[in-house]
Amino acid sequence: MTTLARTLARSLAAALLTALSVGPAGVFAAEPSAFVPPVPVLRTLPNGLRVAVFQDHRLPLVHLQLLLPAGGAQDAEETPGAANATALLLRAGTSSRTAGAFAADVDFLGGSISSAAARDYSAVSGTFLSADFEAGLELFADAVVNPVFPPEQVDRLRAQTAEQLLPGRQSPAAQAEDRLWAAAFQGHPYGHSPLGTLESLGRLDREAVRAFHRDFYRPDRAVLAIAGDVDVERAFAAASDRFGIWAGRAVTPPRPPVPAPPAAMRILLVDRPGLARSEVRIGLLCPSRTDPDALPLQAANYILGGGPGSRFDPLLQAGGGLSPDVRSSYATLRDAGLVSLGTSARNDSVGILVVRLRDELARLRTQPPGEAEVAAARRYFESTFPLQFQTPGAVISQWMGADFYGLTSVWLDHFVENVGGVTAAQVAAAASRWLDPSRCVVVVVGPAAELKAPLEAVGPVEVAGAGALVATPAPARTASAEQKRRGRDLLALTFAAHGGLERLRRVTDTTLEGDMVVQLEGKSLTLQVRQVRKEPLRMRYSTRASSVESGQILNGARGWLYSSGDSLRVTSVDSARVEALRAVFRSDVVHSLLAAAEPGLEVAWLGQGRADGRTADVLEVTGTAPPGGGPGERRLLYLDATDHRLIAEDLGDAGMPSSPLAARRVYRDYRTVAGVSWPFHEERLLGGTSTMTLSLQSVTINTGVSDRMFEPPTPEVKDLPLR
Repeated sequence: MTTLARTLARSLAAALLTALSVGPAGVFAAEPSAFVPPVPVLRTLPNGLRVAVFQDHRLPLVHLQLLLPAGGAQDAEETPGAANATALLLRAGTSSRTAGAFAADVDFLGGSISSAAARDYSAVSGTFLSADFEAGLELFADAVVNPVFPPEQVDRLRAQTAEQLLPGRQSPAAQAEDRLWAAAFQGHPYGHSPLGTLESLGRLDREAVRAFHRDFYRPDRAVLAIAGDVDVERAFAAASDRFGIWAGRAVTPPRPPVPAPPAAMRILLVDRPGLARSEVRIGLLCPSRTDPDALPLQAANYILGGGPGSRFDPLLQAGGGLSPDVRSSYATLRDAGLVSLGTSARNDSVGILVVRLRDELARLRTQPPGEAEVAAARRYFESTFPLQFQTPGAVISQWMGADFYGLTSVWLDHFVENVGGVTAAQVAAAASRWLDPSRCVVVVVGPAAELKAPLEAVGPVEVAGAGALVATPAPARTASAEQKRRGRDLLALTFAAHGGLERLRRVTDTTLEGDMVVQLEGKSLTLQVRQVRKEPLRMRYSTRASSVESGQILNGARGWLYSSGDSLRVTSVDSARVEALRAVFRSDVVHSLLAAAEPGLEVAWLGQGRADGRTADVLEVTGTAPPGGGPGERRLLYLDATDHRLIAEDLGDAGMPSSPLAARRVYRDYRTVAGVSWPFHEERLLGGTSTMTLSLQSVTINTGVSDRMFEPPTPEVKDLPLR
């Protein structure tokens, strides 16, 4: 079969799969009370690998998934992010194939292979036509058993990871999420992000990745699931043939105990001067997925903020500068769980918000939910449970998740029955044991000078800088009327030098293409880059190295990450990541200038200084949010004293340009494009060290970019299990 024929066949199969799974009359649909999850045939190979086969001949596809206890919790303390890097680099070349050859072989079959890491586990997934099952499984096994982690591919991944982490350092929402996990799981591996940190990337070299693979990618604790159009004996024979040579035993490091909840409410205030709205998170340590209280706590989470008529609705209706969205989530892991509440609020409402959320948690314990509230939660879980098994790939993801956490298929068989039996008394008892607001962790990201006093009325407050462990806010400074007048005059000259304020406001879309050079630990990596922006808040930012393209897409309140090479992988992002993408959207020179023109901002001239070897007028800009929403920041603008164009700008790590971790952007090589003066060279520095340079070959403005540019690439591949 030719490559074209294979691709057409795969597309037809995918179309059939969609048609069968979306309609209420589809073959996978079932009434919740009648639904019974499929059960696999299980065998264990001599090397310890467990193999589960789900036979389903309705479509000519076979889905594969390998799950290993090799997640971020297994990262060494000095190299957080190793699990993520190892998973993503499995397809970057093997002992018998280069990265290009591996991608070509997968493409020839019209299949896909993807991989990723979570906190508890890593997962490798694949899909192939049933006629190509053995050939596809051989490629799948080659990636798992024989990766070589070429140094240039490790460097490329480090650069791309840094590109993902840098915006998060400036995003209050991302900072709040990271600080909540770090504070709730202080001293435990669950506390660090699976991506790692900017500081740890310098230590994440090829040897660290090879060591992680050697220690944790072993058959004795792994599970391989095969689902679809394949006979059971054929599946086991192929698994034995392709994975039988896989040897060794995984390292089993001691699992550190999960920390106990704090003895009293802990309030951590992360200082970000200049923000008009603050991010608020409340976290409560809860039991793991296997605990009897897990189901009642899922119901409690739904009652608090998971659906229509939730207990948080009255908070939103009360107004007072609160966000229209108070999120409640329950993350269950192998050794623990975390119920977290998250929202944003005007600074003058933060203290009130924390009190209201605390009181609502207390009310759930003192005033148990009524039968109507619990019944609504039961109906939600009962009705959505069958929807999670609509495709063979979804079946193995759900089964693998239950198996990984020691719940087995019996738990799946009785899920609807068990969730239907959850009572109001059980929800109240679980909430009483776990959702004690007097032992929660509160994280607030906002200006300490405004927030410390109202939060101290709730409890003791720890103040930390956004980048440092502990810091105090910069002293308030008051600009004179003359400094403000001079600042506004110079800003007007800068707008004129860049094409005029009205022309800048008429920029509706831009497309930038060029090369990006990323520096990490003395090494550099060059990536081709393309940035497409369209008002309002739409962006596609892609980088390419060799045959691999990675990108970020923003479309208003939604966002996606994607990568393509041997296969396309698309991942939806959460609200914190969307906020980080919005920060990237606003990071070009047009948005930087327009942000300074917003009403209500204070612009003050601080005198003259030096920037990029030139004499510059220094403006300080402070105040409210930039165009398109999002947090405001205190910035220093360095304007060429001769032609008034923007030379550089400083963005402090905590909104303080004087911070030792201040980020600086330097602009050079200005050219006129559609009447706008645009820098064709940009350098970004962190703490005085160059981290990235961007050299543009082309810039176009207002070309009528299609809205389709900001939709996620298809097909979407969901490669991690669990509900």
